[in-house]
Amino acid sequence: MKRYLFLGICITFLFFSCKDKPLPTPEPVYIPDADNWWNDDVFYEIYVGSFQDSDGNGIGDFQGLIQKLDYLNDGDPNTTTDLGVTGLWLMPIFPSPSYHGYDVTNYRKTNSNYGSLDDFKQLLDEAHQRGIKIVIDFVINHTSKWHPWFVNSSKGNTNEKRDWYVWKNENPGYTGPWGQTVWHENNGAYYYGVFWSGMPDLNYRNGEVTEEIKDIARYWYEDVGVDGFRIDAAPLLIAQGENQQHTSSTLSWWRNFYAFQKNIDPGWMTVGEVWDQTSKVVPYSDQRFDYCFEFDLAWTIINAANNEHAGALEGKMQEIVDLYPPLQYGIFLTNHDQNRVIEQLGGDLSKAKMTAGILLTLPGVPYMYYGEEVAMKGVKPDEDIRKPMQWDTGANGGFTTGGPWRPLNDNYTTFNVATMQADTLSLWHHYRKLIRARTESLPLRRGDFEVVDDQSPVLFTFQRTLDQETVTVVHNLSSSSQQNISLSLSGSDIQEGEYEVSDVLTGSVLGMVNVNSQGGYSGFSPFDLYEGQTTYVLKWEKK
Repeated sequence: MKRYLFLGICITFLFFSCKDKPLPTPEPVYIPDADNWWNDDVFYEIYVGSFQDSDGNGIGDFQGLIQKLDYLNDGDPNTTTDLGVTGLWLMPIFPSPSYHGYDVTNYRKTNSNYGSLDDFKQLLDEAHQRGIKIVIDFVINHTSKWHPWFVNSSKGNTNEKRDWYVWKNENPGYTGPWGQTVWHENNGAYYYGVFWSGMPDLNYRNGEVTEEIKDIARYWYEDVGVDGFRIDAAPLLIAQGENQQHTSSTLSWWRNFYAFQKNIDPGWMTVGEVWDQTSKVVPYSDQRFDYCFEFDLAWTIINAANNEHAGALEGKMQEIVDLYPPLQYGIFLTNHDQNRVIEQLGGDLSKAKMTAGILLTLPGVPYMYYGEEVAMKGVKPDEDIRKPMQWDTGANGGFTTGGPWRPLNDNYTTFNVATMQADTLSLWHHYRKLIRARTESLPLRRGDFEVVDDQSPVLFTFQRTLDQETVTVVHNLSSSSQQNISLSLSGSDIQEGEYEVSDVLTGSVLGMVNVNSQGGYSGFSPFDLYEGQTTYVLKWEKK
């Protein structure tokens, strides 16, 4: 047995050391059930440098974030002043020469602008006490050109770190997936950097690189205590010549990394950034990541709100349900790389409420981008979609007592947390009510998905059922009210019987509906009128 184990190790080493051949695709491995805790959470993405500054230097930090944890979730389900999110995704927290942090110079330390490792551990402890999990950005496709690994690698062929990056004696001449320059000159040779010259790609055909990254990942999970990783630029890890995305080598590497992490703890979560169409994302959800972000769906949600039509959204959701493992995909509206959602919706707050309603009632793992709950503006360049958080009407919006690293939006005196918390009809309160509804509803968190026939092109209606608990959701995408609408379903998992239906968001009892032996019903009219751009969440209770 030991002889076979040794042989397997040798073969694995040879594959990882090979520069010319793709890595093998291993057989699927059995992974113990992690109970997919992430399906019970609502995540909130934060750029730490723009959230809250505790020391007046104009840059957000860990202590500032600690001060604002009670805003995110105070741990008390009876209060109404917190947003209620239960997970945080922090953009890169490692040392970096850039404001954004996606070019790392040390994977075992924290960015000094944000605070010490002890500060970060305090943040973890305080968050966990409130029931908030923390996922950090893990940027391993590339490093900064100022990382000591690359500084050593660039000194010449005899350097011990030379093969930690991808070098060629002559420029291969081809460009990247978006037509960008990917080969960059240094000391008479050329190194590969798919994003730009300041971010050289690591060489994952070198087994030493793989083992070091695994050890770093283990350190942050086991020693520091984060709950998981968001993986940046996942499809680009290992190029095969001019084929630079979705290569067999990349898919094989992620399969092995997944087995590594799950053998440590099945509850160790990874979410992948695979910015591509749904069919290209699906393979990464097959024992490579726990789930990936659904970029196509984000665009479809926003487009449906703008066009006031449900057809494309119904079709996209059916495709997603058919292709992915149940519930295993990340849903969002925008993130740190995209123009903010309120800009894409033309500044329309009613549409912003509509997209929030869709986000927080669909199956999957929902993510909000900080400030979406107060309709923060922002269009590229990237710095302007990552501006300081708008807390109140005071100087610098309550973000800092000093000069902010980036000027706040000029409308922060109207669109801020304090002002919107005081208005029970605001977008902020809409988000809070929807988050609470999702948190308190098993079907909204983990139920299945079935489109309900509403005979209307502007209504997006679906049903979610789990363990004999059922919720029906109706989104009126139109700016106009809709009437004379009845709902029907030919069959479902609902048990036969009579059900009382109530409105989750208002608490109002709406009436009774009879379900037949196939779990079907027809002619169900819970409302005489559906207000324009409004979300209705209906709970069924058997009598």
